[in-house]
Amino acid sequence: MISKAFAAVAAGAVTVAASASIGVVPMPNKVVEKEGVFKCEGDWVAKIEYASDAAIPPEGYRLDVTPERISVWSSDDAGRFYAVQTLRQLGNPIQCVEIEDAPRFKWRGLLFDDGRHFFGKETLMKTLDAMAVHKLNTLHWVLTQDQGWRIEIKKYPELTRKGSVRAGSPKPVVLRTPQDVPEPNTHWVNNHIPYGPYFYTQDDIREIVAYAAARHITIIPEIELPGHSVAALSAYPWLGCTGEQFEPWCRWGVSEHIYCGGNDATIKFLEDVMDEVCELFPGPFIHIGGDEAPKTVWATCPKCQKRIADLGLKGEEGLQGWMTDHFTKYLAAKGKRAIGWDEVLDGDPGKDTIIMSWRGPQGGIKAASRGNDAVMCPIDPCYIDNPQGLEEDPYEYINYGFQATLERCYGFNPTAGVPESEHSHILGGQGNNWSEYTWSGSELEWKIWPRMSALAECLWTEPANKDWSGFKVRIAALRRRMIREMHINCAPLQ
Repeated sequence: MISKAFAAVAAGAVTVAASASIGVVPMPNKVVEKEGVFKCEGDWVAKIEYASDAAIPPEGYRLDVTPERISVWSSDDAGRFYAVQTLRQLGNPIQCVEIEDAPRFKWRGLLFDDGRHFFGKETLMKTLDAMAVHKLNTLHWVLTQDQGWRIEIKKYPELTRKGSVRAGSPKPVVLRTPQDVPEPNTHWVNNHIPYGPYFYTQDDIREIVAYAAARHITIIPEIELPGHSVAALSAYPWLGCTGEQFEPWCRWGVSEHIYCGGNDATIKFLEDVMDEVCELFPGPFIHIGGDEAPKTVWATCPKCQKRIADLGLKGEEGLQGWMTDHFTKYLAAKGKRAIGWDEVLDGDPGKDTIIMSWRGPQGGIKAASRGNDAVMCPIDPCYIDNPQGLEEDPYEYINYGFQATLERCYGFNPTAGVPESEHSHILGGQGNNWSEYTWSGSELEWKIWPRMSALAECLWTEPANKDWSGFKVRIAALRRRMIREMHINCAPLQ
């Protein structure tokens, strides 16, 4: 979060009129409009005058635009970069203005799920470009699922040889009900069209990580454990409790077949995977999943039951807690912090584990109360694989029982319900688009933007400086730019 001193200056600094006239998303936190304009001629960005100011918060900046020059102050390179993003959105010519700005939260993220459907480098890099425009700084990259393993691991080549290919995918078909009930019911069936092999080589990953870093975006890989692991079990059946041969799943949902928590060889396999992952991703975090892991197979597995008895664990939930603790410590020894979905709270994780709260805000609230840091991404409104509430929409969506409209996303507040004394544990938030229902890069863009634009403003701009009416004006202008200049398939605003 920004410093209290800066927040005191910034709070309430933006008028409603400025919110509409200063066409920037996310809205800067302090804006003073002046007379005159600066004409952007030639390589005008190269002419910006930069200076350092250690008093400015990380990623923050101060800029002054006059008819003659543009001056920028910051304490780090990210602040300079974000100042330029603001200037580009101000248009040409640039309205003379003074801006003092810094993010409300340090974690401003987007989840990119390559596990169910694979989008590839071009789509991912295009997404990173759009994130940079919005001052989003974290890409949560899901690389392993029941339906596909998408990251090359040199020590275990079968993960991508077998785990990156599935025999088919669930597709919607409309079956008509009896004639007196004309509404169609949508059902999902396997299309029996082979999908893959789709995965990223380690060279691909290095290229993407560098591309993100140049835009001040940290990539956080997710390697799921113990659940969502059928693709890995397909490559190496001994990783599971039964040893039976599987194939990458050709359906959505949650499989009861997960990594064997009592098998030392499985633990060593996951350590080996983490070794290579840590080498590829220089950021400080590794996501280890922890969600949606049924324990039915563990309950009858001799190895799992032996480990539970030997360590005096509290049943199968205790065994998952042991795995979470083991890999939190393993990653800590490599200088990384582990992140887990909010289910890991059931296993009493150590205070160094970061909790990602998805089933609602309660997981993050509980995490903060016990001293854990948390990232907020509750289903409502942060799951932008939900319907958008558009009158005309050509795409399929998952349905959690509500519509994640643009206005609903704009109402997101990561600290809602969190006592003020524990706000420091809320690192920020992110939007999540799981890809079961998203088949192409163009469809992905439609579902992400502009709803992610609304979430970006919630994560950067102080609540007192947000304004829904002004945002609608500003996002309309930015949407036109994203379509025309960046060739992004943005959904309509209504």
